[in-house]
Amino acid sequence: MTPTLVEARSICPKRMLHGPCGGVRDDGTCEVGPHITCPYPLILDQLPWRLAQDARLGHLMRPAPRVSGRLASKLAAGEFVILAELWPPADADLRRIVARYQALGPSVDAVNVADSPLAQPFMSSLAACAAFKQAGLEAIMNLSCKDRSRIALQAELMGAGALGINAVLCITGDHPTLGDHKAAPPVYDLDSFGLIRLARQLRDDGQFDSGRAVAGRPSYLIGAAGSPFTRPVEVQAERAAAKIFAGADFIATQAVFDLDRFATFARQMTDFGALERGRLIAGVAVVTTPEQARWLNSNVPGANVSPAFMEMLARALPSESRRAALRWNAEFVARLRQIEGVSGILLYAMEHDVESLGELLAEVARTDAGAGR
Repeated sequence: MTPTLVEARSICPKRMLHGPCGGVRDDGTCEVGPHITCPYPLILDQLPWRLAQDARLGHLMRPAPRVSGRLASKLAAGEFVILAELWPPADADLRRIVARYQALGPSVDAVNVADSPLAQPFMSSLAACAAFKQAGLEAIMNLSCKDRSRIALQAELMGAGALGINAVLCITGDHPTLGDHKAAPPVYDLDSFGLIRLARQLRDDGQFDSGRAVAGRPSYLIGAAGSPFTRPVEVQAERAAAKIFAGADFIATQAVFDLDRFATFARQMTDFGALERGRLIAGVAVVTTPEQARWLNSNVPGANVSPAFMEMLARALPSESRRAALRWNAEFVARLRQIEGVSGILLYAMEHDVESLGELLAEVARTDAGAGR
């Protein structure tokens, strides 16, 4: 029997109104546990984000946001951007991590600062972003719904505006049972769609969710996550487009592994009209060891690191394997950049190997120079 949307929300551990999230495994079960089958693929025709037929028109009628900063300027100008993912430290000292990212130099347009990734406590994204801004680096604050009510979410958004944080990435967030505080109760007052709407309402309309006016509006780009390879893959481009129509200025995806499938995803987003004003930023996992590749394949829904990459690493001499992996990654980035509709990349450092990002960017520069770009 097909469930109703109300019944589906009662099954979902995140109680999502706009499911499914990016945590659906290949067999259709939830990342929280194999005992839960995601109900949303059964009720695609009931989901609010598929029923909002006038969303695209409303999106195009809204004025473009006026946001300062390097990231906003480059995206508005249609220039290619490079972002780097950061997990904040699990202590109160930011000096070392800021220095490591400063070493990446001007090639990185902004640092994407995670919010309690894998449902574990780290320094707050807002505090880390403020420290990066103070050090002269642009940062994107990640904001998760998992442990905040809409009151707390609005407070964080206002704080970002007050501190001059120029971009916010709105996510539903990992369920606490995936982390090391399994007894922590989840909140999920809103999901990512609700948070996008809230962020846009504060910025564009100058209103809290209660209707109370905001005297000094925050100014930031609104980002959202995309899941090109998560089941059901046939609706993921439509769902990402719906986030743009809800108010997101850009979509940053999970790591890309299948270029052909991602090209289809980008083309579908274009066909939906989402990239007329929205921007698509492709995730790139900078994998340098077979162990990292196997971990991704086993633990990340939709991940499928190329067998050819694994074979290449197996053949390489130990002293040459890292450089060979980085060359492979650089060639992958070069091919990714050729996909129509892609406005940038988001680099994910495996095992906090920030140095691999700098090495990859140097390899990309060499590849570009060799190709005359």
